[in-house]
Amino acid sequence: MAEIQARQPGPDGIALGLAPAAAGDTAKPGNHRALLVLNGSGSPITVTIAVPGVTATFEPIPDNAVTVAANELRAIPLLGVYADPENNRLAAITWSSTTSVTRGVIQL
Repeated sequence: MAEIQARQPGPDGIALGLAPAAAGDTAKPGNHRALLVLNGSGSPITVTIAVPGVTATFEPIPDNAVTVAANELRAIPLLGVYADPENNRLAAITWSSTTSVTRGVIQL
């Protein structure tokens, strides 16, 4: 798995420097963190962030599936609920397609 390292802007801002999306991407969730997704393809994609655990009735908690339109840049909050205790508290991210998709994590 490839952990996407968070970048934090300084007083002059930050160049985003997004990298290609890949199978097995992970990121550290937390306050003021967001996954940035740039879909450069001609079709929408779905980004899914796994929500570990089960409900009180032992049903799996639904994952968060976010549609990113063609040629759209979207910021998706990396909520603490995505931290998987069985994976070093990292969030697991999957992509319906990685063609022409880049991503990064920003900490504000």
